[in-house]
Amino acid sequence: MIRFENVEKAFGGHQVLRGVSFTIQPGDVHFLMGCSGAGKSVLIKHLVGLLRPDAGRIWLEHQELTGLRERGFHEVRKRCQMIFQHATLFESMSVLENVAMPLQKRFHLSRNVAEERALAALEQVHGAHLRERYPADLGIGVRKRVAIARAIALEPEILLYDEPTTGLDPVA
Repeated sequence: MIRFENVEKAFGGHQVLRGVSFTIQPGDVHFLMGCSGAGKSVLIKHLVGLLRPDAGRIWLEHQELTGLRERGFHEVRKRCQMIFQHATLFESMSVLENVAMPLQKRFHLSRNVAEERALAALEQVHGAHLRERYPADLGIGVRKRVAIARAIALEPEILLYDEPTTGLDPVA
């Protein structure tokens, strides 16, 4: 499903990725581990087009992503959801609205239907009780759980987590 072939990326004179090659089959779960600055986040950002490789090729199923323009990544981003290290939520929206809004936009759902699906996703991360709260009132770990709920509510084929446990307590 995902294939990286000899991918390279440098920032200035600092080479971050050198000839990275791997394949991930449907249903596989993979973890990238390494010290800070090793290139883990850089690598996964290439899959959704947030970064472009200096060399090499990236494939999602039978589609080569390497040469896509920004518009071409719209469909890729529908299939792949990325949960960033620092949860990015809209401060002026409640937790429920933060999770429901992408559902309304992507699937053209009514507000009520989107909120029902959002609430189900919040229940999966043990956050349904937070639906009326606002991001500014939440701790880092709780904000991350809301971001995870938002991503899983969209039912993507692929979930990419960048530092998934940052800010979470051991139980979460």
